[in-house]
Amino acid sequence: MKVIDNLFVYGTLQKGKQHENFLNNLNGSWKKGYVFGELLNISSGPNYGYPVVRLNAKGSKIYGMVFHSKYLESHIKKIDEFEGDSYKRVISKIILEDGSQIESYLYELK
Repeated sequence: MKVIDNLFVYGTLQKGKQHENFLNNLNGSWKKGYVFGELLNISSGPNYGYPVVRLNAKGSKIYGMVFHSKYLESHIKKIDEFEGDSYKRVISKIILEDGSQIESYLYELK
């Protein structure tokens, strides 16, 4: 199984946002990037009011940050639990500020 050390975040887990501390103990680094898709707001359920992405290559640029840590894989199940049932974890190509691309986990609308 492929090990992914990157997590693209576009909401409260970003550096400087209210849940950034959830990733702080993983000793990682941050880079700006984006994906293409649609940014929505969850309108019901326990995650009411939080952003969610629906990936679509013909969609708009959705900006966020890529968190990189060699410890990410060992904590990914805890992050899955934090994200909840409205999201599914997928692997996506992320375009970084410098134009390069990387593979990253991303939480998408379930």
